[in-house]
Amino acid sequence: MLAIVLSGGGAKGAYEMGVWKALKKLKIKYQIVTGTSIGALNGMMMVQKDFYKCLKLWKNINYDMLYDNFKKINNSQEMYLTYLNKIIDGGIGTEKIEKIITDNYRPNKLYNSKIQFGVVAYNITTRNVVYATKKNTRPDKLKKYILASATCFPVFKPTKIGTDTLVDGGYYDNLPINLAIDLGATEIIAVDLGAIGFRKKIRNKEIKITYIEPNNKLDSFLMFDSNVTKKMINLGYNDTMKTFNRLEGNLYTFKKGSMTNLYYRYKRKILDICHKLDYVGNFKNIDKIDNPTLKFREIVEDTLTIFKIPVDKIYNSLNINKYLFEELDKTENIEFTKFELEEIKKLFNSAVITKYIYLKLKNCDKINVVFNFFSKEFACAIYLLAVR
Repeated sequence: MLAIVLSGGGAKGAYEMGVWKALKKLKIKYQIVTGTSIGALNGMMMVQKDFYKCLKLWKNINYDMLYDNFKKINNSQEMYLTYLNKIIDGGIGTEKIEKIITDNYRPNKLYNSKIQFGVVAYNITTRNVVYATKKNTRPDKLKKYILASATCFPVFKPTKIGTDTLVDGGYYDNLPINLAIDLGATEIIAVDLGAIGFRKKIRNKEIKITYIEPNNKLDSFLMFDSNVTKKMINLGYNDTMKTFNRLEGNLYTFKKGSMTNLYYRYKRKILDICHKLDYVGNFKNIDKIDNPTLKFREIVEDTLTIFKIPVDKIYNSLNINKYLFEELDKTENIEFTKFELEEIKKLFNSAVITKYIYLKLKNCDKINVVFNFFSKEFACAIYLLAVR
């Protein structure tokens, strides 16, 4: 039986929504779902098969849906200061999160589903972990355990269940693989958001586990902004499709075969430029290594990173260069001459350096020897020159 295991991670849970979108596209069927923290809420929706409701929730999420009297946040510093003040005041009330869970909790759908489900919470009264599953928990109580797991203490106030006080399951196991095994999993897809929390040693080493993890750094687990969460949904989708070999790339995502097409289209021109320059940098012997397209892709991704091309889109061999040259044309054109303080500061702007080298190569001008030390930018400039 295949289990989907969802880690905690607050707002990063939007990434798990993207994973679910990819799993649907891949027609991957699962029989078990376990989750901790935001993974408990996403997992509940996965068992109920409320895909579009969950997608709408993440695409429209904002601070007003989660907290009362939350001032508009303009930057990460303001965000952390706001949360710090809330923690000092005793934590944020969980009423609004409880409403989200109540509005989306369908006990009949959940319990009638053939998909097994379990969540992790931590009981700070008894100092014991709580594994709440459909098998061992009444529907009314399971909703409470989902709430307890999904509210990160001390940012949020703990959840009271009878005389017990419960908090986020990440205080015990933020990636509940063992719970999935206990429910009968023979194969696991584990979505690890890399958030703060404890991990338990996996009891059964024979279980096949496919990990899906963000290739890019996700925004803060406290950043509940719809623009940010839409980007994380895309990243979750892209990384999952890459994991299952339907797309390719590392930090960036490309249609299958895009890098091979690009490499063989421009290989001769790139090698001619390198030969003419007597260049021994990143393109050296690229045509002699076992898998030149991987090295070539690394240089392409470096170029996309330098010019801050969005990481959450899917690119192909036709549109990559279009986006690059749009940003190249916007980049400041600097003629480094005296290397005074202001010019030296600009040396730390990779886009400016790359454009400078690119224009020098294009015009067959002499390049100051200092730029030989910028090997990454030099390789990216050669790439740009070859493909324009």
